[in-house]
Amino acid sequence: MCIICLDIEKNRITSTDAQWALIEMANELDEEHYEEVLQKIEVLQAKDDFKRLLKIDQTVEMCTSCHCDPCDCNWGTDE
Repeated sequence: MCIICLDIEKNRITSTDAQWALIEMANELDEEHYEEVLQKIEVLQAKDDFKRLLKIDQTVEMCTSCHCDPCDCNWGTDE
């Protein structure tokens, strides 16, 4: 197991950093392990994206008249 895999398993690296590390180590890995690391990075990227979505805590209340946020017509929720 390479250092990228170890860091991914221990949650010590982000997907972006793992991609950069893979680029740097690409010549040192065989093709099979390279593909395996790519798959692990894809899973990590999905987890990172999900965490990022959970951090977005904005409730958007659209105006019922102009359907904008913030309200452009001053009749909606931002009166």
